[in-house]
Amino acid sequence: MGGLLDERVVLETIFNNYDTDGKGNLSPIQMQILHGDLRMGGISLPQVMESMKYACIHGSYCEPSELYNLLQEMDRRFFLIQDFRWEFSMIDVNHKDTISQDEAQWFVQTVHGRHFSKKKWDEFVKCRPVPGSPVAFAEIEVMLCNIPNRLDLQSEKMEEEKEREDRMRRERLAEEEVARLKKKRDEERRRQDEEQKRNEELRRKRQLEDEERRKQEEEERRRREEEEESERLRELEKKQREEEERRRKEEEELYKDVEKLAKDAEEKEKKTKEELDKLKNKGGSEEEAKRLRKRLQDERHRKLRYNLKVAIKSRDRYQLDYNITEFKKEKLEDTDMDLVKAEKILKELLVRDDLKRAMTKRELEELEKAINAIKKHGLEVPLAKELGEASKLLTRLKRLERIRHEILELKQATVAEIRSYQNPPAVVHKVMTATFLLLGHQEKETKIWKSVQALVGKTGKESLKRRCIECKPEKIPVAPAKRAKALLEEFDLEEVRDVSAGAATFYVWASAMIEELEDLTAQKEEAKAKAS
Repeated sequence: MGGLLDERVVLETIFNNYDTDGKGNLSPIQMQILHGDLRMGGISLPQVMESMKYACIHGSYCEPSELYNLLQEMDRRFFLIQDFRWEFSMIDVNHKDTISQDEAQWFVQTVHGRHFSKKKWDEFVKCRPVPGSPVAFAEIEVMLCNIPNRLDLQSEKMEEEKEREDRMRRERLAEEEVARLKKKRDEERRRQDEEQKRNEELRRKRQLEDEERRKQEEEERRRREEEEESERLRELEKKQREEEERRRKEEEELYKDVEKLAKDAEEKEKKTKEELDKLKNKGGSEEEAKRLRKRLQDERHRKLRYNLKVAIKSRDRYQLDYNITEFKKEKLEDTDMDLVKAEKILKELLVRDDLKRAMTKRELEELEKAINAIKKHGLEVPLAKELGEASKLLTRLKRLERIRHEILELKQATVAEIRSYQNPPAVVHKVMTATFLLLGHQEKETKIWKSVQALVGKTGKESLKRRCIECKPEKIPVAPAKRAKALLEEFDLEEVRDVSAGAATFYVWASAMIEELEDLTAQKEEAKAKAS
């Protein structure tokens, strides 16, 4: 009895010594100081706080009656820490005072054994400032000493079970909600798809109508422009005929005897040169030689002037070029304005030749450049006939280019529409047969629609669009072109367009290629006739 009384008195004395503020309880820091005075080094503040949670009712401070139990708990942790620190140092083979996170988990799991709580460990890892970084002893010392008991584990399992049941219930409710929402979405999607399909059909119908109206307006505009241009060119041709008649009469008057005069001038130049040579051989006077040289120069200048007039009258490109060069080399004064006239005629001939060359090559860009050169140099009247032919060719080439552009812009869905036919309308089959005839295929290859489908479905260099764009009319043989024309003549464009917009595009392309080939063939025959 006396021993217990003495122990109580000692504890009260110790308590009072550290209760410096007289509150009747000790804070964690005061307990850390007290225990540190009893055990060298004591334990860390987190360990003190964990001890108070275990031994004290309030958990955040210690009352006098709780001091003994609290000291015992703190001692337990003190001695455990000594062992754990030694074991930690054994794991820390690199002596960095840290171990890896996996090693720390293994250490805690080994200490707790079957009472190890994976949940608490995951919470610890989640709360770390830098997840995955090396672990210091101070981070896990409290966890090492807090060995969970069976009741804690049962409570944790019950909590996990409850969480699992709640999760399953939430998942079930979520699945039901998802199913409900999916059903609702599917119904809404079906409704929207039907609505979209109706709208798409209406939009496509309007688009086709708008496109057709736009094409008609564009075609009408082009037709008016072509008519206006044709009328303008007819006026120019009329002026050209009048100008040629006026020029002819003028040249008859101005250059009537220029050939004879040029020949006389050349003879006089020759005689004067012979006289000068004789004088040099005889050793005549310098004054006479000077007079003859002056006359020789005058005769040469007169010859050059008449030669330039002859070139103007002949309108020969090479003769003009040579005589203009000679005239300029002598720096003669253009008193009769023959040099200006000759240069104008030469420019006209050069531009005309460029135009003919561009028409022969049938290149759109080069032909436009040649036509613009005529307009730039004000030669529309003298070259009205050639300009009219070039304008007609330009119109055809532009149309062919527009058709190529339409092929290029042809949507894959439109091509797919042609390919999607299982039993195509006759108009579609025949248009595609004509198209592939022009692209070099035999008609027998297109008799079966599946073969046409295979050709339409090719991609890359063999794609239908690319082959149409790269196709040159001059490379198409005449015989298959005639057969293709016969197939196309069974229908008109409106009839084809009513059945298939895609087939209509290839109908226009094939018709244009045939027209261009016929024009080229006619030109070749005309050239042969002229040559013969």
